[in-house]
Amino acid sequence: MEIRHKSAMPIYLAGAVWILYCLIFSMHKLFHIIIALSLFIAAYLILRKKFPDRVEIVEETIKYTGAKEIDQAIEEGNKYLEDMRKANELIESPLISDKIDSLSEITKKIFNYVSEKPEKLKDIRRFLTYFLPTTVKLLNSYARAEAQDNKGENINQIKNDIEGAMDGIIDSFHKHLDNLYADEAMDIDAEITVFDSMLKAENLK
Repeated sequence: MEIRHKSAMPIYLAGAVWILYCLIFSMHKLFHIIIALSLFIAAYLILRKKFPDRVEIVEETIKYTGAKEIDQAIEEGNKYLEDMRKANELIESPLISDKIDSLSEITKKIFNYVSEKPEKLKDIRRFLTYFLPTTVKLLNSYARAEAQDNKGENINQIKNDIEGAMDGIIDSFHKHLDNLYADEAMDIDAEITVFDSMLKAENLK
């Protein structure tokens, strides 16, 4: 999530232009007021381009439910999301950065689903205890390798191996999310079958 912080410098400097004009010219006449106002607006618009908004990226956390066991898992999930964000700040590769964003979004969807269906917590234990921590470990290794000035063979191999693994990791995250819907998909299929039979029985189909 992006939070924009507007710079105060444009309004301060444009205000200085207004004050300077007032010191030089008499403000008893209307046209001087109009000119001063015009200069203030022009200075503000120009300075807005010189001092753009500061954009702060804030990682949205997974919301807690009030259920102890679920919230413990969510707390761990939020920790790993924060670890991903920190790794992403260090990594310069836009390709890897985009993939980290994808992993973060899928992770949120997984935990949001489990927060709505607590009985599914057991189905993400391996995801929580192995896949997430291992992914964070790989991302941190990539960040360390990328930061080295010495672009040796081993450093390049670390980066290439992790880059090559990222699509597979994203695919495994997607499969974890999809597997959570398996029971729901079966229930809906059965419900539609029964509904279809009822329509036929009532001569409505």
